[in-house]
This record gives sequence, structure tokens and C-alpha cells, in this order.
Amino acid sequence: MDDPSGNQRIRALEGRIVDLEVRLSFQQQTIEDLDSVVREFARRVERLEGELRDLRGHSTGALPIAEPSDDDFSPL
Repeated sequence: MDDPSGNQRIRALEGRIVDLEVRLSFQQQTIEDLDSVVREFARRVERLEGELRDLRGHSTGALPIAEPSDDDFSPL
């Protein structure tokens, strides 16, 4: 004899499992997307650090580069 409440519980558990699988899939995609963004950001930072080193190397013997002050960043 089938237990109707048992079948309902099984269907409910199956639904929860499907929901968890969908959620996991979205989380995995989000992690991959974030990893891609972080890697691109790191690549850009490394490139900019290299450019900064080059600029500093070219500026040796030239006038020293002044550090910006808070006054240089006045609001618009």
C-alpha cells in the first residue's frame, strides 16, 4: 500500500535537491566570473606597475615628481 504522505515527502525532497543543484550551478558560474574579473584586474595592475617603473626609470636625472596634495583633489 502506498503512503501518500511518504510520496509527498519524497517529491518535496526531490524538489529541494533540484533547487540546491540549480543554486550550486549559479554559484559555480558566479565564482568563475569573479575569478575572471580578478585575474584581469591583476593583469592590469601588473601592467600599470611596469609602466610606473618605466616612468620612474625615465625620470631619473629629471626633476623630482611631486607627491599630490589634498588640494590637488578639490571637488568639482
